[in-house]
Amino acid sequence: MNRCKKLGWVSFIFLVFFLLVSLPQAKSADSTATGNAPIMVASQEATIPLTANAVTGATETDCPYKLTLKMGALFLYREGNNKNYHLFGVDSAPLEVRSHDLNLGWATGTDDSLMFQNKDFGVELRYFGALGWSESKSGQVNEGAAAPLIVGVSAKDKSWLNNGELNLHWWPCANDRYSLLMGVRFLRLNERLTADEFISSPEGSEAEAYSLTTVNQLWGGQVGAEGLLFGKRDQGFSLDGVVKVGMFHNAIHNKEHLAAFDDSVLVGTEGGSESRAKTTVLGELGLNANYAFTKNIALTVGYEFLYLSAVAIIAQEYSTQSVIYNGARAGLNITF
Repeated sequence: MNRCKKLGWVSFIFLVFFLLVSLPQAKSADSTATGNAPIMVASQEATIPLTANAVTGATETDCPYKLTLKMGALFLYREGNNKNYHLFGVDSAPLEVRSHDLNLGWATGTDDSLMFQNKDFGVELRYFGALGWSESKSGQVNEGAAAPLIVGVSAKDKSWLNNGELNLHWWPCANDRYSLLMGVRFLRLNERLTADEFISSPEGSEAEAYSLTTVNQLWGGQVGAEGLLFGKRDQGFSLDGVVKVGMFHNAIHNKEHLAAFDDSVLVGTEGGSESRAKTTVLGELGLNANYAFTKNIALTVGYEFLYLSAVAIIAQEYSTQSVIYNGARAGLNITF
C-alpha cells in the first residue's frame, strides 16, 4: 500500500472516530437543552426576570459574534531523502556527497490563525510555515608533504516551507462541538543546494561552484472537519482535532548555475532553467490537548502531520516524490 493510500485510510479512520465521538455528544447536549424539560406553569404574579434590561424590560442575549486567535510554535521533522543519489564528488580523492548525507531533520516554525464566527458560520485565515531546514557535509584530503595536494568537496542543502489558507466553517450543531470546512490554500516549498569542488597544489588551483534551486508553488482547494473530541473548550482539560485533504496544482521551477575558477579567477559560467507542472494531493492531521485557564484563554500542545504526494526535491535530482512533515505544536488560544 503506497503512502497516499495510507494517508487516505488514516484520515478516514480519524474522521470516523471524530464523528462517532462528537455526534452522540452533540445530539445529547441538544436534546438536554430542548427536549423532555418539565413544563412550568407561570403564576399570576407579575415578576421581572433577573436578566431583564432595567429600562426596557427586554431580556439580554449573548453576543452572536466570536473572535478566536490561535498562536502556536512548531517543531517539525522533515522525512529523509528516499533514494541515495550521488550528488557531487572529486574522483581523484575519492570524495563524494550523497543525498542521504543531506537529510534535513528538524526546523522551527509558526502556526497562527484568526477565526471570526457568527452563530453557525465562520471565516478562518491561517498561516503555517517553517524556516531554516539546513544540512551540510564537507570532506578534504591532504596528500604529500614535499608537494602538498589538497582535494575537497562541500555541499549545503536548505529548505523553506510557507503556506496560507482561507477556510469557511459551518457548525451544524447548536452546541458548537464541531464544524465542517472548505477553503483555498497556497503552499510554497523552496529549496537551495550549493556545492564546491576544489583541487589545490603548488602549481595552482581549480574549483567549481554549483548553485541549484527548485520552487514548488501549490494552489488548490480543500475540505475537512474540525472539532471537539473530549471535554469543553472553556473549562479545564479538552481534546480537539482537525483533518483536511485537498487537490492542488503544483507549478515547479528549477534553476542551475555553474561557475569554474582557475587560481581563484572566474573562467566560465553556465546555467539553465526548467519548468513543469504536477497534480499534488495534500493531507493534514492535527490533534491538540488543551487546558483552559479562564473562559477566554487556553494553553494547547499537540501533534501536527502534513503530507505532500508529489513535489520536486532538489537532493533527489529534481525528481517528484512524496514528503512528510510531522512534529509538535505548542501555543495559546484566545477567544474574544
